[in-house]
Amino acid sequence: MKTLPALLAIAFLAGCAGLAPPPAERLAALPVVAYPDQPPAGDYVYKLPAGQPIEMRLRADGSALDGAVEQTVGARLARDLYLHKRWASEDGRTWVAADQLIGVNLAVTLPSYTNPGPADIHLTVERKAGN
Repeated sequence: MKTLPALLAIAFLAGCAGLAPPPAERLAALPVVAYPDQPPAGDYVYKLPAGQPIEMRLRADGSALDGAVEQTVGARLARDLYLHKRWASEDGRTWVAADQLIGVNLAVTLPSYTNPGPADIHLTVERKAGN
């Protein structure tokens, strides 16, 4: 059965085809929408400009709370960040998978016996090394 390994190789390569970003020329031809502007209908590149406040909404709700709460805070990026679907770029020309460029970690610590102080919600956004 020599066709089975060939079919497996084709299936593997077809799966890998989705791992490459779209051609840079195609992305360069798309309209660039800068936050906080709303994107048009159709395809586009979304830009988060460096130094501009980006609003982040923090919400807490659920049956254990007396009522829902919501707070908005602002953060600024150190570098421009261009986004297209699952792809990211800092210059709008070189694209990688977003999780290869930026790492995000969220840690929540609630008041407890070992931590009687206030709750802590800590969002860490790291630019990954080598990019």
